[in-house]
Amino acid sequence: MREFRKHAWISPAVKKSAMVAAGIICIAVIALGTFPVGLLKRAAENRLSSAFGAPVDIGSLNRAEVFSFTPEISVRDLRIGQPEGAGKGNFVNVRRASARIPVWPLITGNVTIRSLHISGLSLALVRDAQGNSNWAGKADQQRSDGRNPLQLEQLIIEDSRFSLRDGKRRLDLAGSISADQTSGLALNAAGTFNDSPARLSFSGGQPAKVDAGLGWPFRARLSSELLVLAAEGTMAGALNTRDMHIAIQARAPSLKQLDYIIEAGLFGTQYIDLNSTVRHRGEDWFIDTLKGTIGQSQIDAKGSVIKRDERSLIDATIHSSRLDFDDLSDHAGLAEARAKEARIGPRVIPDTRIDLSRMGPTDGKIRFAIDRLVVKGGSAFRSLKGDLSLQHRVLRLDHVKAGLTSGSMTGWVQVDSTTAHPVLSTELRVEGTSLETLIGEPDIISGPLRGLIRITGSGSTIREAFARGDGKIAFVASKGSTNRTAAFVLGRDLGGAIGQQLRDGDARASLLCAVLSFRAEDGVLQPDPVVIATNISDGHGSGQINLDGETVALVIDGSTGRDAALKLANPIRVGGTLSRPTIRIDEGAMDDGGPGRGIARAIGRSIGSAFGLRGKNRDDTKRSAGPSAHCGELSASALR
Repeated sequence: MREFRKHAWISPAVKKSAMVAAGIICIAVIALGTFPVGLLKRAAENRLSSAFGAPVDIGSLNRAEVFSFTPEISVRDLRIGQPEGAGKGNFVNVRRASARIPVWPLITGNVTIRSLHISGLSLALVRDAQGNSNWAGKADQQRSDGRNPLQLEQLIIEDSRFSLRDGKRRLDLAGSISADQTSGLALNAAGTFNDSPARLSFSGGQPAKVDAGLGWPFRARLSSELLVLAAEGTMAGALNTRDMHIAIQARAPSLKQLDYIIEAGLFGTQYIDLNSTVRHRGEDWFIDTLKGTIGQSQIDAKGSVIKRDERSLIDATIHSSRLDFDDLSDHAGLAEARAKEARIGPRVIPDTRIDLSRMGPTDGKIRFAIDRLVVKGGSAFRSLKGDLSLQHRVLRLDHVKAGLTSGSMTGWVQVDSTTAHPVLSTELRVEGTSLETLIGEPDIISGPLRGLIRITGSGSTIREAFARGDGKIAFVASKGSTNRTAAFVLGRDLGGAIGQQLRDGDARASLLCAVLSFRAEDGVLQPDPVVIATNISDGHGSGQINLDGETVALVIDGSTGRDAALKLANPIRVGGTLSRPTIRIDEGAMDDGGPGRGIARAIGRSIGSAFGLRGKNRDDTKRSAGPSAHCGELSASALR
């Protein structure tokens, strides 16, 4: 009774309003369940026309059930024309299609399809070389809203065909599409890939049989002489390409052929045979394993490509037990490199391209390790590892360690492609190697070697950047040895050289230091300083090395600190190129104090010394102080 009195104050008007509201809700629910979808025909035509940029015509739009919140809606005689630039004819023709769709998402525009039955489909897919397509629009305007409109539980396709002309993937195919409750989805087509005959097949299970824990199984295969690409895996639901787990096999004459399909910006290589397991989640790709060969090179990698804020973020680890740089060029690239070398001669500085200005919105980190480097023609480099990072077209290689025949090279390299011309900067240090490794003449000179390469220059290749670079290149050796005859030649003591060669041509002299320091200005190296000091002689370098062409024009002038019996009038000249240096001594003029008799006397003294007629050689270490007295200071300064 008290409860009744508690609510007795509610007026009849309020009660009537509540009853009316409840009635309206009931009517709305009934209306929603019986919504006449035919009224949406014009709205559907307009929305589709706006989405595809082409005229759309729907013959009829109806629902099968009188009352249902998930009715079966049927469309007859649907036609979508080709948008501008896609050619003549229609993009889509459908004789009849029916789909089970929840009404409320249909009204709000967020369509979720549960079942789909299509008869008489003709689908003409077109994409040009720039990536503009009739199904996704302009390449620079393509966006994904992150939703998957298909949550199919049943799929039936009858009497249907499709064609694909994809200028970017270089595919031109046509074939049939079918799907039923027994065999699932099947697609078979024939045509060309990159102008080579090709076949494409795709099969998937029936959505009604999908196990929620196992997903929707599918297989795909593209076969041609230029590429065999096979994929097998599962999707979270039928045709839900945003949630996949795939095992992929790829074989092709070049990585570039695979890139036409996957569009990852890859380059031409030797023959590839690769296997990988990949996951796709939303906009993100995860490469769990990638193993195989490129030419004779071995590849083992894993990584991910995450898309955030319209940028692709790469995180990868790459290991190679054996890598031949020639495998990273296709036959055309190798032929071009050989033709260029034949035209300009062999070069030491690599012609590797470093221009990243055309790279899209991609950042990331790649850790790599190469156990064994193979370079045709031989190289001092044996292994390589480092950490590569890319941030807004600035590429940086840190923790570089290159294993040499002896010793290693460490440091960093950076390429900044944010300016009109890419700028390369590098600081690399060499430790634990030797003069004989650098010069390749162990019988002439040997000793432990350290080095510094600090260069900044602009160019689209490493070679161009060095040819315009500023900085320093220096190599320092100490506590080594040199051929004793060569030490006399360095000091311009021809008599001493002849006498030493007659006594013992293989004898060694002490190398106190070799400081080969060059200052780089606009690609020209000038000695800063170049000094070679032995316990017999000192040498000083002048001239230049031009990195634009790698030409060498150096003069090594020296002395022994004593009066030579027979003296070379002209110094040692080093010419040629970095890859093919030449050493020449002009002997046409000798400083003999006068013509005729002076030369005879000098030769006589040299021969007499060679046979011991003038007694033993003086102590070579007792000579006037030269660069040898400053070896420590010069060496330290060169490597700063």
